[in-house]
Amino acid sequence: MGFMGDGPRQDGVGHEPLIREYYRRIDAVDVDWVVDLFAPDAVYERADATYDGIAAISKFFREDRQIRGEHVIDRIWTDGDSVAATGEFRGRGAAGDARNVRFADVWMFDADGRVRCRQSYLALGHAYVER
Repeated sequence: MGFMGDGPRQDGVGHEPLIREYYRRIDAVDVDWVVDLFAPDAVYERADATYDGIAAISKFFREDRQIRGEHVIDRIWTDGDSVAATGEFRGRGAAGDARNVRFADVWMFDADGRVRCRQSYLALGHAYVER
């Protein structure tokens, strides 16, 4: 497993490529890689839902998140150990219905280069992009 081959970066330089790789991996449903990106005590705030700790985050990505599609990234900004990304998700829900939503993600990394906090802002709320 592991991410980006060489492991996490600690200097901020590797954060933008890492986040771009995240969107590629989540679109490919590479859940092991995605979960490995988060620190054990990470918090993921996704619209109006909060996943606290790696067990809750893993459950979300492995069981709850059933949408499939593609993230189209507009822009990524980096500032030290923080990254912000904006774009649009274009895909389908579990029932085959269209799921297209704009998003903004804020990522914060720990000293080991793992995500300690992620905040996702979705145009239509978290339930819209689960199933």
